[in-house]
Amino acid sequence: MQKDIQELVQLIKSAKRIVGFTGAGISTASGIPDFRSAGGFFDQLSGQHYSGEEALSVPFFKQQPELFFENFRTILDFPDAEPNAGHLFFKQLEDSGKTVTVVTQNIDNLHEKAGNKHVLAVHGNATKWQDAKTGQAVSSDALRWDKRGIAVDEKGQRLKPQVILYGDRLDERVMEEASKAIREADLLIVVGTSLNVYPAAYLIDDFRGEHLVLINQTTVADMKRFDLVVQTDCNAFLKEVTKQLS
Repeated sequence: MQKDIQELVQLIKSAKRIVGFTGAGISTASGIPDFRSAGGFFDQLSGQHYSGEEALSVPFFKQQPELFFENFRTILDFPDAEPNAGHLFFKQLEDSGKTVTVVTQNIDNLHEKAGNKHVLAVHGNATKWQDAKTGQAVSSDALRWDKRGIAVDEKGQRLKPQVILYGDRLDERVMEEASKAIREADLLIVVGTSLNVYPAAYLIDDFRGEHLVLINQTTVADMKRFDLVVQTDCNAFLKEVTKQLS
């Protein structure tokens, strides 16, 4: 483990432009369960007449809004969650003078909460809202909950969390920015993801830099492409790396 820590420290010191590509595993230490792991969102829906994919789909949001928001508020909404050592690691890299972009598959807002200035949330942000019909952004201050438990604004117009549901198209601007950041990076650090959620996972293919690092508890496809693989708890590992960089 110490050897891996020292190797990553040296890679960071020699890099100028760093991209972090993060998934659910970086946020579990903040109390946010992985969708697909044991005890995650999909597990919590076992026994229901609908799947996790259906519960997070555009048709479900439109046709069963009460049930959609019941699931959202009990399982996907974590307003009190705080950034952990994994999120703060990327903030420290930025504070040290590195050019840092975080490309995250998570919708929990924790990288933004940690203070990173350039975060690209490819699946959206569950703390932000938009008009369900027009897609226009709405201030979170306008959020109300009607008698049925549906998110509305002060005029009663239905709102939608700014997240990519099954059936939604990814934001092309965000994806283009993420691709550009990855193409221009010297060092790409993949954290807490098995790289099996597409099309976001395809972004890794755009990397043209020097070193590609994976920090994840499980293996991923095409392990040979990585220059450094650390199979461990990503938050504990990055906490130690942060100490070495301080």
